[in-house]
Amino acid sequence: MLTVYLTLLFCTALPVIALQTGLDNQWLMGLVFGLVIVKALLLVDHFMEMKHAPTGWRIAAQGWAPVVIVVVAAFF
Repeated sequence: MLTVYLTLLFCTALPVIALQTGLDNQWLMGLVFGLVIVKALLLVDHFMEMKHAPTGWRIAAQGWAPVVIVVVAAFF
């Protein structure tokens, strides 16, 4: 559980660090979108305790992140 928590902290801090280093906006957006998916998978599996849930329920719970990313990316 501590590993998951620290991973989520790292995924939250990484875009801030990347922004301060002067990363290009396109790369930063890709980094943030990728980290959103990683964070969604961790949250659903560990904190919502769907690790042992049926596959259909896990896909439904984890499917919101890619959908949101596609919708947001469609505006750019």
